[in-house]
Amino acid sequence: MSDLNNLRNEIDEIDEKIVRLLLERFDAVRNVAEYKKIHGLEIFQKDREIEVLKKISEKINNPKYKKYILQIYAEILETSKASQSQS
Repeated sequence: MSDLNNLRNEIDEIDEKIVRLLLERFDAVRNVAEYKKIHGLEIFQKDREIEVLKKISEKINNPKYKKYILQIYAEILETSKASQSQS
């Protein structure tokens, strides 16, 4: 059971990093939302979303997980748009 605990602790540490990075990302998203609001730009910019997903896709060097990571990023982008709408 100790080995399982060690593996879970590793996941917990990774989760802490992910949360920290997501918080940073949402701060950046808030800044983008403010810029868009000041400059009268639309929240949803399809070209930018396609560009982000393409960049992410190119960084995934393990095809076994590509589908899952892209699903997660699609959700991150949806949530980012929602948070921008609230700003």
